Amino acid sequence: MLLPEIAIQSMSVTCTGRARLIEQLGEKQDFEAELSRRGFRHEEFALHVEAGKGAGASAGWNPRYDVEVRHLPTQTVRAYRGGPRRNWVRSFTKDLLDGLYGEPTVRLAPGAPEIARRGRRTA
Repeated sequence: MLLPEIAIQSMSVTCTGRARLIEQLGEKQDFEAELSRRGFRHEEFALHVEAGKGAGASAGWNPRYDVEVRHLPTQTVRAYRGGPRRNWVRSFTKDLLDGLYGEPTVRLAPGAPEIARRGRRTA
């Protein structure tokens, strides 16, 4: 008997560059949780983290960073800014819900409301 495919992820999102930064902040885990919650496979996404450019960078310390998200099946690439008072995962989730990264590929568990996949719409 084959088990139905549900939103359980065993693979991690590939992350390069200054990956340790978003791992230490728990943002990679937040990103992966949003993918699972919305029905997207982790292995379809790749992240690349770089130190932010601009004020403070030349002084040797800059709390800002850039996260490039790549959706491998569609080759969609989008950059998000991270750092103090920035929530790049929230910005990514909005783009995900707006369909920028295509449609979900994993069926949600039986009985899961559609709102779990598409999220609440807020003004």
